[in-house]
Parts: sequence; C-alpha cells; structure tokens
Amino acid sequence: MSEASGIDQLGRRAKVGVLVPATNTVAGPELEALRPPGVTNHPSRMAPARRPTDDMEGYRASIGGGEQAACDAIDLVAPCQPGAIVLAHSIDSFLGGVPAAEQLAQRLTDHAGVPVIVPSLAATEALEALGGVRRIALLTPYMPPGDEVCEAFFTGAGYEVRRVLGLRCQGALAIAEVPAGRIEESLDQLAGDDIDAVVQAGTNLPMAHLVAGAERRLGKPVLSINTASYWQALRGLGITDRIPGFGALLER
Repeated sequence: MSEASGIDQLGRRAKVGVLVPATNTVAGPELEALRPPGVTNHPSRMAPARRPTDDMEGYRASIGGGEQAACDAIDLVAPCQPGAIVLAHSIDSFLGGVPAAEQLAQRLTDHAGVPVIVPSLAATEALEALGGVRRIALLTPYMPPGDEVCEAFFTGAGYEVRRVLGLRCQGALAIAEVPAGRIEESLDQLAGDDIDAVVQAGTNLPMAHLVAGAERRLGKPVLSINTASYWQALRGLGITDRIPGFGALLER
C-alpha cells in the first residue's frame, strides 16, 4: 500500500471554502465556473436572513445580521482545511463602510484560522487592480436600503458614485431569476462617459458570465462581485492563472 502524499489529489494547488446563503443558487455555480485546474471549491450553507421586501425599515434593520450564520458555516467547512474561504454574501459586508468591513473580515478570519474574503473589500481591491477607476455606477438586486449601504461604502472608500440602479427583487430567490436581458439593459442604462466602471453587488445575481460581453459593448470595466471575491482568494493563494471569458479582471 502506497503512503499518502500529504497533497490533496484534486485540490493539489488549493482548496477554497465558500460560504453560501441557503437561498443562494448562483454564487456556487459561478465560482465553480471560475475555478482553475488543481483548485477545488468546498461550499458550506449559511442560514438565510429574514429580509422583508414590503417593509423598508425591517429590511434596513436586517442588514448586517449574518455574522453568526457565517461563523456557523465556517465551522462546517474548516475541517477540510481550505487555504482561504470566500464569504459569498455581500450586502452585510457593505454596512458601516471600509472600517466595518475590515473588522468583519478580521473577526471571520480569526474564527476560521485562514483568510476569509469579504466581498465589499474584494471589490475595492479589484477596482484598484483594474486601474484608473474613480467614477463608478452601481447595479444591485436590492431594495433602496441595500442600495444606500452600497453607495455609502464606495463613497467612503474614495469613489465617486454617479448612479445606482437597484432591481428591487422580491426576495433572495427572485434575485437568481433575473433574466440576462434585464441585467444587460440595466448595465447599458448605467454606462456613460461620466463613469470609469460599473460595479455589481449581490452574489445571487447571475452576472459573471455577462461581464466579458458587457465590457466589449460598453468599452469599460464591469465588475461582478462573485468574480472579484474569487479573484482575491486566488491571488491571495498565489494562483495567478488567466481565466478567459469572465472579463478583464481574470484575464490579466
């Protein structure tokens, strides 16, 4: 009998944990599509937040309440010893601006014992990597309170937010049901000579496969939140493969 090599035979380059809300059907498949050879993804489901779409004060109060669910999901994926973990849930990470996001990332990282990638911070890192981006437009699937925390985050991070388009999806499952044509029309509405890039929030919005085409059509960077998060995880693990078909961020 041969001895074990100490190297995961499928995840020989890296294992990536993925924390996915139980209602999210898009983040897992999108991150799987971005996965380079020798890297494996390992999802762990998070208890979903109750976020009423007919009560804006209740919706606002629900933002930022998912940290314990994230920690519980970390406990279920950590035993497979991933090198990094992606929090595939973005709205909570925008609340309170960059300082709050950095604190959240640190608490989750301390709990996990490995780096935990927080979507909002991944987005700013990706924008810096793309270069020359200061004026942005935002696309979200959220109700107005969600749009507000996204806009405040990017404004606080030093970006000039020229426009925000919230799709006002009626619940988490409805986000995954938004047709590609509606997303493309929304991107076209947001584009203009007065912005440098379009940024998309909401990890359950099926966006990653539309980025490359949108960039060609609009002539400027388009950033998917799932792509940004996975890009940061890979780069942090020392994996710099160019992954075609998903836009400039992963093709460089």
